[in-house]
Amino acid sequence: MRKDISEETKKRLIPIYEQVEEDFSKFPNIKTTEDFFIWREQVKNIVEDRVKGTDKQNDINYKKKLRNKIIEDEIKGNSSLELLNDWSKCYRMIDRAKGAIRTFNDHYGIDDKDHVIKASTILHKHLVSNGKAHTSDLFDILQIRELNLLVKQPIKRTINTPYEFERAIVKEDESEAWSAPLFVTLLRAYGVEGEDLLTVGRKVEALGKSYINNINNSNVSSKKYVYTKRG
Repeated sequence: MRKDISEETKKRLIPIYEQVEEDFSKFPNIKTTEDFFIWREQVKNIVEDRVKGTDKQNDINYKKKLRNKIIEDEIKGNSSLELLNDWSKCYRMIDRAKGAIRTFNDHYGIDDKDHVIKASTILHKHLVSNGKAHTSDLFDILQIRELNLLVKQPIKRTINTPYEFERAIVKEDESEAWSAPLFVTLLRAYGVEGEDLLTVGRKVEALGKSYINNINNSNVSSKKYVYTKRG
């Protein structure tokens, strides 16, 4: 059910979506979060062609840095795409950290392989401690009649609570990609900035390394470890 939104709230929130809409109009091929990852892969292929036959052909770090530079140069000054790019970095950091833990646990036969780091909790604590996590704005912007976002950008996934949104930020839905403009709009309304996402990604990476180092420093061959469910 739609609710009445104050004019003051509208004046704050409507420009958020208008700016996002303008930003994405400059990248018409990026309609969903999946499209952004596809674009990254296309840039990766461009890089591969560029270094083919050179001494950098097998230099993975160089090619990664070149791809990131090309992407960052393309989106420079476009705040919505920059935020989406920072989210993609955060998402990849979390995915890599959890993947490394799963691989490590498989190697040592450690139980509870899939639930070691709860990234959504780390994100929530970070946002709250920095005066963010604007729950009212998150849901109000979806209810503004002038924007009609639920019609323009229909959400097939369920977001009834801030927790569900925070979980969606750190855990991509494999069956349904976000509308990229809607996702960025909600991130901004919730108060999430690129540095927040990068900070959370780094924290998850550090925790992942810490878990692995702790087990490496223990006698893993003489004991079967069971982690408490954390993520």
